[in-house]
Amino acid sequence: MSNEVKLLPQGINDFGRIRREGYYYVDKTMYIDTIERDSSYMLIVRPRRFGKSLFLSMLEYYYDIKEKDNFDTLFSGLYVHEHPTKWRNYYQVLTLDFSQVQGESEHLEQKFYKYCGNRLDEFAVKYEDMYYPGFADDIKNEDVVSEKINKIAVRAKACGNHLYLILDEYDNFTNTVWSLKGENVYKSITHGEEKVQGKF
Repeated sequence: MSNEVKLLPQGINDFGRIRREGYYYVDKTMYIDTIERDSSYMLIVRPRRFGKSLFLSMLEYYYDIKEKDNFDTLFSGLYVHEHPTKWRNYYQVLTLDFSQVQGESEHLEQKFYKYCGNRLDEFAVKYEDMYYPGFADDIKNEDVVSEKINKIAVRAKACGNHLYLILDEYDNFTNTVWSLKGENVYKSITHGEEKVQGKF
């Protein structure tokens, strides 16, 4: 039995890094089966610093078809390694972390779309070999974020690809607006005609 003391992954939310670099990890992979049985849409509501982002990162590595060859390295010794589900490494995963959307409310919408557009472009590059040559360029050349999403969704269906969307810190930027600018500005962004969530 090894007496090696593992370091705590303070401030590290990347499951892959934690596993590859040997940080201490509390196994929560036994909940994957429950997630798959309970709902196609899941909302995790827990206090800050509860491990939500790390849990979502674990799901990303587990479901990502591009991580299939790394399954043993990343999950060896964990519950799900001995009890894998049918959807393991089955999806193309798009993860959006809205804590990356920061700034003054006047420029928030622009930064929101820029961040989402960049993530969609990265998605297209990552999975281009599962579509067609030039797929990434087609997505990059589309200026409207909603059209990028539509094109990816349509092409994925046509190619028989399966998509998995992970949203982290989904309310981060709106909470920041509330605390800095007040309720009226918050409502104008989230409930008015120009509301962000209605466009995305």
